[in-house]
Amino acid sequence: MNSTLRTQAAHRQRGLALVIVIWILTLLSLMAGSFALSMRRESSVAGALKNNAQALALAETGLNIAQFMLQQADPERRWHADGSIYRIPGNDSEIRVRIIAESGKVDINAAEEPLLKALISSVSDDKKLQQNLLDALLDWRDADDDPRPQGAEKKQYRQAGLAYQPSNQPFQSLEELQLVLGFNAEIFEQLQPWITIYSGQAELNLQRAPSELLEMVGDNLKAQNIHDVYLDKRLSESAAADDSTADQTDPALADEEQTYTIMVQTLLEDQATAAIEAVVRIQNQDPSQAPYQILDWKQGQQVLALFDSAKESQLITVQDEFTNQH
Repeated sequence: MNSTLRTQAAHRQRGLALVIVIWILTLLSLMAGSFALSMRRESSVAGALKNNAQALALAETGLNIAQFMLQQADPERRWHADGSIYRIPGNDSEIRVRIIAESGKVDINAAEEPLLKALISSVSDDKKLQQNLLDALLDWRDADDDPRPQGAEKKQYRQAGLAYQPSNQPFQSLEELQLVLGFNAEIFEQLQPWITIYSGQAELNLQRAPSELLEMVGDNLKAQNIHDVYLDKRLSESAAADDSTADQTDPALADEEQTYTIMVQTLLEDQATAAIEAVVRIQNQDPSQAPYQILDWKQGQQVLALFDSAKESQLITVQDEFTNQH
């Protein structure tokens, strides 16, 4: 009897030991699998960080190239600042650069009513809304507290439940426009690429304005009986080819202090991307000063709009040490 009990006890101990061994092996397998998965994830993250860093470095390179080309004394080599898109191909990457002179945008601090009205009309067909936005913008930047007929001063902001009031001074940033009564995020997003606070000019420099902006404001300016021969020329398809080098024909541009928005977007073979948008003031007159000054900087906030298939017709491919060939 005792022998039988001892045999059964031994069997139970061996069974328990087997269960323990199986559990240990299972636990070790889970730990090994978790470790392998963790290593794969870390490797993937490290690779993505490396590729993103490479894309950003290329974007910064593109920005430096653009600044260099804008300072070229030779008008044949100087890059256009009218919204042209430059393509710099690489073995496993591509850089695209777009430059817009701030004088080719609408200055929301200096622009007069007809130009502002034409710009605002491009974001809505509602005449009442257009007038509300125009008057509210003008009320924000003027020095008095008297509202325009469809505008907004302290009283209107209180009635709207807002805890702030118009600054009654020039805009300090483009983003400040979103505080103006009626300028919601959607409207601001449509206007943001075409407005500035850096030109100080009441009129739009038609020679340097991007074609998209000219199309936005052209018809409305004509509807206000404001006609301009150069505007008509730039809007006409027959003049498009002749006008493509207009920005480069003025040798004085190389000696003036100019302010530009430079947009750089990069795309690597593995689909890693980076985007930089900088407002840069360039001066060529005083060698004792820095050749350029960064006024605004945005990084990684844009979609790759320069790689949109609709932009292909606007590309200028850069070849032979940054000489451009159409």
